[in-house]
Amino acid sequence: MRRIFQAERRIVESRFLWANCGFLLVTSLLMIRLWYVQIYKGEQYKQIAENNRIQPIEIPAPRGLIFDRNGQVVLGNRPYFDLVYIPQYVHDTEMTFKILGRLLHLPAATFEHRLWLSRGQPKYLPVNLKRNLSLHEVATIQSNKIFLPGIDIAVAPRRDYKAETPSHMVGYLGEISKNELLASGYNPAANAKEAQDHPYRPGDLVGKQGLEARWEKYLRGKRGNRLIQVDAFGRQVDQTERTALELPLVPATPGDDLLLTIDLDLQRAAKEAFRGKNGAVVVLNPQNGEVLAMVSEPGYDPNVYQGGLSEEKYRSLVANPFKPFLDKTTGGVYMPGSTYKAVVAIAGLEEGLIDANTTFFCPGHYTLGGQTFRCWEHRGHGTVNLRRALMKSCDVFFYNLGVDLGVDRIAKYAQMLGLGQKTGFQLNFEQAGLIPTTAWKKLTYRVPWSTGETPSVAIGQGYDGMTPLQLTNLFATIGNEGHVWRPFLVKRVINQNGETTLMQEPDLLRSTAHISPQTFQLVKEGLMAVVMDKEGTGKKADVPGHTVAGKTGSAQAVSLSKNMGKNQKDVSISWREHALFAAFSPVDKPEIAVAVVSEHDTVGGGGKQAAPIAGLIIKAYWELKEKRAQALGLAGKKADAVAR
Repeated sequence: MRRIFQAERRIVESRFLWANCGFLLVTSLLMIRLWYVQIYKGEQYKQIAENNRIQPIEIPAPRGLIFDRNGQVVLGNRPYFDLVYIPQYVHDTEMTFKILGRLLHLPAATFEHRLWLSRGQPKYLPVNLKRNLSLHEVATIQSNKIFLPGIDIAVAPRRDYKAETPSHMVGYLGEISKNELLASGYNPAANAKEAQDHPYRPGDLVGKQGLEARWEKYLRGKRGNRLIQVDAFGRQVDQTERTALELPLVPATPGDDLLLTIDLDLQRAAKEAFRGKNGAVVVLNPQNGEVLAMVSEPGYDPNVYQGGLSEEKYRSLVANPFKPFLDKTTGGVYMPGSTYKAVVAIAGLEEGLIDANTTFFCPGHYTLGGQTFRCWEHRGHGTVNLRRALMKSCDVFFYNLGVDLGVDRIAKYAQMLGLGQKTGFQLNFEQAGLIPTTAWKKLTYRVPWSTGETPSVAIGQGYDGMTPLQLTNLFATIGNEGHVWRPFLVKRVINQNGETTLMQEPDLLRSTAHISPQTFQLVKEGLMAVVMDKEGTGKKADVPGHTVAGKTGSAQAVSLSKNMGKNQKDVSISWREHALFAAFSPVDKPEIAVAVVSEHDTVGGGGKQAAPIAGLIIKAYWELKEKRAQALGLAGKKADAVAR
């Protein structure tokens, strides 16, 4: 018995020893782990805990302002009111959304969708339920806040669009897309610090068109942040529960400002002169390529994007046959009509086929092979020289000259003057237009060029195509006698300290040294007669006290046979001709070049429908210049008086 007891005792003692050893081992491991966490990695884990306790709240950065050449604000900012939902303070989401729906006359599903899009974010972060509340909506929400815990009104700076804001020029802001976000280098799996430092986040507003898109990196600015304390459940700690810890504030940095080349007063005048029309107007400085004004109609209200564009509104805009989203100044391609005759005249003079005294007889039509090409004046113009052919826009003169030249020689001078290629204007989508050649026809249609196609090309019909910007630049080049400038819109980028961070200088693309001054002079004399002679087709563009040279044009939208013998007011709008007019002033050393393209206009063509618009714009330019010169003179006299 004693032996059994001793054997069992040894077993118990052995087990106790091993238990003690195990306990000591576990205790040692725990102590080592505590030392590792509390001492060796103490600072690191302390920082992690601090980061979990302190969270940043974004402060949006105001976008940079856009000014015209005289310092007038083209596009500014103003505070907007947003409806926000703070999850940690909401007790009953379903009831809250029902109340909001009744107050704002919106379905609760609208708010549910916005909340679903923000799923996964911390409870202390506000969720934007509706942007750009009206003052009435703000007052309604504020007066019912007792029933809406967790619902608040946030103030954010956004664009201040006005009725006069050139929508295609400045563009609009929209929520950043997933592809844009990834292209910017955003990493959804990045840590909090990397995400905070990245310039873009989901839901950010970014430039989508115009200056807003082209100069996004300058206009954007840099967001700031303020810090808050949160508890273990991700809820913001109430002020009464906070310690005396003062949390730092990083203010937002506003974006850089843009100083444009446009004259806002002239822009207003151009928009007013073009009121009721569809198409485009472009105004340039022929001496350096500065854009003075740009109008594309119909436009759209950029505010529809700031508040969220409904599907119904979007469909109505897309369905509009006059394409309100298209910037027609650079993206609209039109047959130039008779404005192209200036190019054909230059080609004929340079090739030695005509001179100032060369004449053709116009009986009202021109026959080539079995085809008959009619002049717009069916009774004919009789015997006409170059000056009179331009002044009266005689088609038969240019039918004859065009066939003598051939399509390739016409194209040679058109391309020399900058046509058939993009100008390099860095705004929105720019079309290259089209100047046809025999090689182009063969490559495109697999058939040779027919001589019977040349007469139409010679008067700016058929395959010819150019944008309003190209048309304006063409007449600016004729006015300055051969200098093709790249049009540009932004002169300077200015930071918030008033320092110029970027300066854009005029860019001379080419000088047409092969075209003689005598050729330009003869063509300019003919173009001046168009406006300043009482028989000129563009006499409605005349500006008393100033010389103006220009050319009228009408471009067919459908074949001539469909409109033959019909009143333009009675035919379908889509069948009506486009009315064009391009001009520069003064004739000797032009300061302004303007082109007007009025889509599907009523009877009268460029002379009756487009020339008066250009005349009003040129008149406004000279009146503004005189008014400012007088104001500057008075200011100078006052300064002299003070100095004495």
